[in-house]
Amino acid sequence: MTNIVSIARREATLSVALAVLYLGGWWLSAYTVPPTLMLGGWPLWFVLSCLFNPLLFIVLCVLMVRYCFKNVALDSPEPDKKNSPRPGEQP
Repeated sequence: MTNIVSIARREATLSVALAVLYLGGWWLSAYTVPPTLMLGGWPLWFVLSCLFNPLLFIVLCVLMVRYCFKNVALDSPEPDKKNSPRPGEQP
C-alpha cells in the first residue's frame, strides 16, 4: 500500500509542478512581452499567453500522463491489516 501512496504523491507533485510552470509561462508571456509587438494583427502577448501556452501545456500534460504516470490497481489483493480479525476471533 505504501507503494501506491508514493506513486500518488509523485504524480501529484508532477501535476502541481506543471500547473505552476503553466502559471509562470502565462505570467512571463503576458507581462514581459512589450504590448507594441504584434503577430497577425494581434498583440504578441495575447497570442503567447492565451493561444500558444495552453496548446503547449496540453501537449506537455498528455506527454506527462503517457510517460510519467503509472497504471495502478486500486483494489488491494491483501486484506487491510487494521480491520482484519485477530487469530482465533470470529469475523
